[in-house]
Amino acid sequence: MRFSPWLRRYWPETLLFMAVALPWLSLFALGFVWLWQGGHAWIWALAAAALGLVAWPLSTLVSRRANEEARLALGDLAAPSRSWNSVERGAWADVLQIADATPPFSFTSTEPLVSNARDIVEVIARRFHPETRNAWARFSLPEFLLLTERLSRDVRREALRHIPAVRAMRLSHLLWVHRQNARYGAAAQTGWRLGFGLWRVIRAALNPLQAAGQETSGLFFEKTTRVLSYRLRAYATRLLVLEIGRASIDLYSGRLALSDDELRAAREHDFIANAEADGPIRVVLIGQINAGKSSLLNALAQEIRGAVGPLPATTNATEHLIDLDGRPCVVIVDFPGFSENTEAATELLAQAERADLVMWVASATQPARDPDRKRLDAFRTWANAELARRPPPVLLALTHVDELRPAMEWAPPYDLTAPVRPKARAIRAAVDSAARAFDLPGDAIVPVAMPPGREVYNIDALWARIAAELDEAKLVQLDRLRVGQKRLSLRELTDAFGHAGRTVIKGVVKA
Repeated sequence: MRFSPWLRRYWPETLLFMAVALPWLSLFALGFVWLWQGGHAWIWALAAAALGLVAWPLSTLVSRRANEEARLALGDLAAPSRSWNSVERGAWADVLQIADATPPFSFTSTEPLVSNARDIVEVIARRFHPETRNAWARFSLPEFLLLTERLSRDVRREALRHIPAVRAMRLSHLLWVHRQNARYGAAAQTGWRLGFGLWRVIRAALNPLQAAGQETSGLFFEKTTRVLSYRLRAYATRLLVLEIGRASIDLYSGRLALSDDELRAAREHDFIANAEADGPIRVVLIGQINAGKSSLLNALAQEIRGAVGPLPATTNATEHLIDLDGRPCVVIVDFPGFSENTEAATELLAQAERADLVMWVASATQPARDPDRKRLDAFRTWANAELARRPPPVLLALTHVDELRPAMEWAPPYDLTAPVRPKARAIRAAVDSAARAFDLPGDAIVPVAMPPGREVYNIDALWARIAAELDEAKLVQLDRLRVGQKRLSLRELTDAFGHAGRTVIKGVVKA
């Protein structure tokens, strides 16, 4: 009973082993002398060859099952990272294709391993730098050093775990083995091949029929030995390909984790005060003139932060840190409103480049959607072209819903899932119309109202929607800081030259 589940799972391997082992077991049971004297050696040779032929379909089945089990066992490792953008996910798809197409390594030679690793690196490098010669070399020196540090740490951990007596090994031992292999390795291999070949010739001359049977059986035995080790080699090969691919993506995307100091420096460069390792996300308010951005800012902050009136309240983007109990800590950027006559949104894209979440503000009573759609399309074009980073998520705050017909009715709350009252049906229709006009999903649109002298409407729902996008916005923020760190600022250059100059001066003084 104990071996029954094991036998059901590995019955092809069991049959394969028995198919190869039975000829040899029968040889020992009957005795070579009996076979020779009775003239039955040719029967044994034919039986061994026949059972060897049976091993071929079994070996194919074992190989296929081993590949499937390797995929299942490494399913978690094969999943793409949630923080990856579209280019990184595309590169990972290439890695998975390589993993599926790579036959298991024998691990007796390093050449196939190096060749496969080189192919993976080149495929990933072309994904990130398709128009660049020597794309594989497109990474910074600090990134390479950091990757080397990580790989060295991982190799040390695995060596201590799996290699016996590794602590007693010295570099001198490895150098001695290398010297001996360089001096005698080729000669030893040549001697083995010549000696074994000579033995096969002598064996064939003494007894051709027996030699043919042993050659056939030996061929299938060697094949079966490789197949029986296939499961372990398939697992190790797929694991190696996936690890090389993930490390290469981290290297060429620049996604190697920034240290706390680097994150703090990037946030300070981003003009965020009191920059911690987990700083607030940047929410940029964008919309037409009189869409209600300043009123929305005041409602979110629960205090007056921006002027409210019929004329544009802001002429430049203003930043407001909002840190309320029970709310996500955010920096809200109030961007000047635009109109149909406003020029192209160069400054808007500049702000979007520094955004972790975009809050489009549109009035439910505004019939002209073309200015919004032009700038939203320009933002989407920019986001699709930024392959090295994730695009900021877009939410739509649909303001002035209290002014929808019937204008005199205003008695929230309203059920927008199954609207019954006329006002609720009007708000639902306005949300559906905005979803079509802005090409946004319905759950990305939150109807709000800030009627003068009355309580605000649905601001809690807007905060909840911001909180739902917080994880994605954090990933966008890490991407933005990572990309920003690649740009060498004048201050960093000055500091580097200063440190280098002091080092040179100290060296001259000591000399």
